[in-house]
Amino acid sequence: MERRVIRRNLGVMAATWAIMSPFTSATNVYSSLYILELGGSPVEVGLIVMVGTIVLAFSRLIGGYLADTVGRKRILVPMTTLYGASYFLYALAPDWTWVLWGTVVGSLALMYQPAVQAIVADTLPPESRGKGLTASQTPSQLTALAGPPLATVLVSAMGLEEAMRLLYSVTALAVMSAGLSRTLLIETHRREVRLGFRQALGEYLSALKLLRGDLGRLLLVTSSVRALYRMSFPFAQIYAVKTLGVSEEFWGLVSTAMNFESTFTTLISGYLADRVGRSAVMALGYASGAVGLGMLALAPKGQPLYVLLSMLIAVAFASRPAAFALMADLTDREVRGKVSAISGLLEGNLSGLMSGVGGVAYSLYPPLPFGIAALGLVPLTVIAWKVLPRGAVGSS
Repeated sequence: MERRVIRRNLGVMAATWAIMSPFTSATNVYSSLYILELGGSPVEVGLIVMVGTIVLAFSRLIGGYLADTVGRKRILVPMTTLYGASYFLYALAPDWTWVLWGTVVGSLALMYQPAVQAIVADTLPPESRGKGLTASQTPSQLTALAGPPLATVLVSAMGLEEAMRLLYSVTALAVMSAGLSRTLLIETHRREVRLGFRQALGEYLSALKLLRGDLGRLLLVTSSVRALYRMSFPFAQIYAVKTLGVSEEFWGLVSTAMNFESTFTTLISGYLADRVGRSAVMALGYASGAVGLGMLALAPKGQPLYVLLSMLIAVAFASRPAAFALMADLTDREVRGKVSAISGLLEGNLSGLMSGVGGVAYSLYPPLPFGIAALGLVPLTVIAWKVLPRGAVGSS
């Protein structure tokens, strides 16, 4: 790949991620509690997450095919803009059902995700994919640090509902501007083919054959991990505030600390993924998640520092850079969009199912989702360590 393309594409992606991240990270701090403010319950929180992930799973199939045919850029620009517009439904919501519809629209727009993974994988050379991904995401990691403090200050000053409406409105504008900025990307892959359902189905069936062996095992592990995270993390803020007695302001501090930590550990993880191997880094990430979520399930009431410690351990080691790099190692340029979409289909359906299970489990016994997730991560840690390949490891 030409240096000009590498600089341009990584620069544009880094800049647009940095534009979006402070506001999306701010809304994430209290998103589940906002649903409760609008009349929802933990079951509705699980339902919204479930519907969103399942819709996203199928929309990625369309997006992955289009990314490998009409091109990465032609999907990224309009769909990122539509994704931004979906946040206005959150901002204007009179009740929790509007959040559900906003999630559906946003998940449809996120069909651009395979194009993101594909254009970054196309751009980066194999020996530096871990470092390259983390380097391009460092600006967004840094700007995201402003999100939780911003949310905490606004919630303290305005109240949760009004603060969240303001944050969602600003997020909509930020994401839409990022979408327009992606017109500056340089296309990395495009095929002149006639679009059609039969053509798409045939190409997906061919791509499915690639899932034998290491790639299939990788997708199964990452999808299972994501599903366990989906059944637990969306309920952590509700559990901390409503069950353990942590104040909304202190939860904002917890989110701030988690963001600071994940920024640092993501950089380390990307470096180690290229030096010691993808599978080892993934296993460390899953192990820290298991310990942290297990601690949260056993958390005593009225101990905010214990909640802080458990959440810091849960995100103590990032697995995403290593997983991204290993998937890129195991796929060819021509099918990266479709393989990403197939991964999203598996991940989305598993995650959607487990989100619903998490909502019901939380309603039955609040610590239950965190305990199940912690136990489920243990065998996945072992599989990642012992079964998955190291991947392309650089010498520098």
